[in-house]
Amino acid sequence: MTKASQKNDFIQQIAQLNMAITTYVTTALEPYDVNATNYFYLMKIGDHPGIGQRDFAKLINLNPSSITRAVNQLIKKGLVDKQINTEDKRTSQLYLTREGKKITKQVKRFVNSYNAKLMASITTDANEFLDQVVQLRIQIERTL
Repeated sequence: MTKASQKNDFIQQIAQLNMAITTYVTTALEPYDVNATNYFYLMKIGDHPGIGQRDFAKLINLNPSSITRAVNQLIKKGLVDKQINTEDKRTSQLYLTREGKKITKQVKRFVNSYNAKLMASITTDANEFLDQVVQLRIQIERTL
């Protein structure tokens, strides 16, 4: 594949962009013992304290078994606490621990800063571009 054809391969470019961002974010978040795969679990649980795992799965739109694995890792690290729902003993609720809240605050600061840096590097209207990428993702997900 020539350089010109690689540049025009949208799928490849998006995959490589994802890999580059994932690698950078994972490296930057190493001091917090989270990575590009699980940092947003902390952020979402922090934004929705007491959320049940079923609602959490709907919120982040991922496979329930993947969510369970990631949440269990965060529980093991002492960042998330899983409590039995007092109103429905068959379900549990997720909360950040004190350490989870502390780390989430620092992770949010990094993520917001990095998002702003990435968006500033796009020369076209960044918000319009992001909206188009999100719409494309939604369109693809609907075909799955």
